[in-house]
Amino acid sequence: MRLGISVLAAMVCGGSAMMKIEAAPLIEIAANPAVCKAFIGFGAEWDPPGYVTQGVTDADFQTVAERVRWMRLPVARIMMQTKWCFFDGSRYDWDTPEMRALYRQLDVCEKLGTTVFLSDWGAEKAWTTAPGIQGVDDPQYAEVIGTYLDYLLREKGYTCIRYFIMTNEPNWEVGDFDKWKRGLRNVAGVLKKRGLDKRLTLAGSDTSQDGTNESWHRLAVDQLHDVLGVYYIHRYAQRDRVKRGGLEDYWRAHWQYAKAHDPHGAAKPCIVGEAGMNDDAQHPAGSGHIDEYGYGVFMADYAVQAARAGSAAVSAWMLDDNSHPGFFWGLWTNKAKGMKLRPWFFPWSLLARYIPGGATIYAPDQPEGIRLLAAEAGGEWTVCVVNRRAEAATVTLRIPGDGAVEFRKYVYAEGEIKTDQKGFPVATDKMAADGQGKLAVDVAGEAVVVLTSMAF
Repeated sequence: MRLGISVLAAMVCGGSAMMKIEAAPLIEIAANPAVCKAFIGFGAEWDPPGYVTQGVTDADFQTVAERVRWMRLPVARIMMQTKWCFFDGSRYDWDTPEMRALYRQLDVCEKLGTTVFLSDWGAEKAWTTAPGIQGVDDPQYAEVIGTYLDYLLREKGYTCIRYFIMTNEPNWEVGDFDKWKRGLRNVAGVLKKRGLDKRLTLAGSDTSQDGTNESWHRLAVDQLHDVLGVYYIHRYAQRDRVKRGGLEDYWRAHWQYAKAHDPHGAAKPCIVGEAGMNDDAQHPAGSGHIDEYGYGVFMADYAVQAARAGSAAVSAWMLDDNSHPGFFWGLWTNKAKGMKLRPWFFPWSLLARYIPGGATIYAPDQPEGIRLLAAEAGGEWTVCVVNRRAEAATVTLRIPGDGAVEFRKYVYAEGEIKTDQKGFPVATDKMAADGQGKLAVDVAGEAVVVLTSMAF
């Protein structure tokens, strides 16, 4: 049964029921002010160490690179570790297998113009740090970071690395805010000494939040706003909260705290650094629902709510299962399992491709059970509609601009997913807005539709 997004009023008269169906309300895409005027993009975690241990050859990597290029991946969070290049307390080696794997990924990002958040995963655990470094507040740790960043930016010439994160999830890796704060200030000092503060912005706190440990973000805002240029948080969300629409308010509250308590907070991007589903997750290895169709609806809904809240980017955990041995969180499986695309690649790749870096983001009014996100870039529009109702719906939109506009329609609905031979999304049809910019969009229950007028 298909229900229009309309007002349905039942009027009972003399024992008989009459149903009056009013016209579906027209939703003005840009009636409200933009929630983000310089969006960075929908991206993913893309880590190199598993590419070494799982034997991803250059030939294998071409499949990965082709998918990343199709997505036009606008943003990537990429792991770095001191032990990949620093040895014996004083010696650097820039030609280790891990560093070569890192360069291979950065080369793709450089050519695409992908914004890279390089993240050093810490110096507290044996598996994360080079021998001889005594913790995140060890001045030598900051010096090693400064040295390898200098090499990557100046010697290798990477311009795609625009942000740096010191310590992955420091609330778990370090557990001591003051110690982590000393380390971050050490790194900020080294970057300034080397002149790298003109090339890089520090992002943080990179905490992983589960509803019980959210003070770390507030402490970072309060005590480190002079060195942090971006606020960056992880959150694996519950399905019920996302389906109810409660994630949008969650992110808005966190970003509002930053804007209210940082004198320059209004100008700083706020970013979802790791996004995923927490239900039945086997942390850190994988998600029990990653292979299901519903994971794609969940992630599209998560993305829309986070962007509507003013997030400047959303990075999914993770790009593929090659990144970490034994992990199963990716948009596709690892080499041993044939690098098979999972269902959620379809909606996530469309968001990455058709809501590019630099886009302006709008959060239109939403009917109950429907999520709406709109993006404008270069005078072209992309709209994402997520229907969390069980029944199909029709949403009537007005697109800004003059005259008829043609859109390609991509449908993520069970039994209606259309792809090419490589598994890349294919539009089901084309739709044209009328002379007044009006467009009626049909969406199946628990499904996603992406409309775009962008040529590429």
